[in-house]
Amino acid sequence: MISKKIFKFFTTVSIFFSGELVVIGETHNSGLGPLEIRPQFLVNQPFLAMYPENTMTLKKGESRFSIGMEIANTFVNTQGPTNQITKKELKRGLILSDFLNKEGEEVRGFSLYLDAESKRKKIKYKFGISDSLEFKLEIPYITFDGGYMDNSIESFHNMIGISNFDKGGAYRALSEKNQYAYYVVKDGKFVYSTSKQIHNIRGEPDAGIKWNLFGGGEIFPAITFKITYKFANKDRSGEQKLIRSGGMDWGHYLMFSKGFQNWIIYFGDGETKIGESHDFANSLSHRFMAMEYRVTGEDSFIFQTVSQSSIFPKTNANPRSSSGEFQEQRNSNLSVPTSVSAFGYKFFSGTIFWESGFVQDYNNFGNETDFVFFWEIGVNW
Repeated sequence: MISKKIFKFFTTVSIFFSGELVVIGETHNSGLGPLEIRPQFLVNQPFLAMYPENTMTLKKGESRFSIGMEIANTFVNTQGPTNQITKKELKRGLILSDFLNKEGEEVRGFSLYLDAESKRKKIKYKFGISDSLEFKLEIPYITFDGGYMDNSIESFHNMIGISNFDKGGAYRALSEKNQYAYYVVKDGKFVYSTSKQIHNIRGEPDAGIKWNLFGGGEIFPAITFKITYKFANKDRSGEQKLIRSGGMDWGHYLMFSKGFQNWIIYFGDGETKIGESHDFANSLSHRFMAMEYRVTGEDSFIFQTVSQSSIFPKTNANPRSSSGEFQEQRNSNLSVPTSVSAFGYKFFSGTIFWESGFVQDYNNFGNETDFVFFWEIGVNW
């Protein structure tokens, strides 16, 4: 995996520069980064998802309040290679037979037709319990609709030579632009089937503790551990089942950061345990690597990669393949780990802070959102 190679590279670089810092002099091990962005794939939305954070915690008695939004464009058509779901079938309304294989037989494992733009708004509050212990509460509000990014994404594909009629373009040209449809099939039965848009439905809140175990020094990195719980909301009536799992999830993340001159390297490893999986994975593993460049003392540019195990568990489908007529073989791509890259900017001056950036899925296996734009703004006191 590319992400594993990058992880090893970051680790090697951090160790190398740790030695150099003895000569260069003391430097901080925590900056403004990393980017605090969770997975935005539609099927992940009901579950807790651990995301990267700074190893530094708020000081005792310090508070931070912020609001933010993550806008994601997701398109997956597992029936695209066989032209079984096109504009014609969508206009008629998708039915289970659209997800059978070309011989009319049941497809083992998962099949998807996802065409949506999700908007995850969040309210976040943090409080410094002590100089090394921080509390966090986060409440999401989620919208699924047709959005407006399809034209831009398809035009970009055309500009760089990717056809929207084949796998590289996710078979987008087979569907109308800026439409909403959410269909997930497992072993010939619908898990989700809707084309009804939802707006600003409150998801399940989560709360957590972040503990800075060690601030680091000239040689050793800063080390921080966090643990988070998602509270269960049993009301999953109607479309609320798309954004609530009804189970209590929990997760942990161990994070490291090492600074040298204007650069700071972050990396971490964690896991989420899912209380009510509803036919999906019972746990998710997470790993991230980030490099921050401090432009000034108030702002930074950050490059980040995040890998995660798939929300789709492995099935009886054959080993993954990007081509072929057998849908069981092709759709098993959904169970492989995901990898995304992100680039962002952070600003913090006085009491005001700002974060914005974008995320891109570069593997295109159909188990991750295509593109995410995000921002967060808040105050510190």
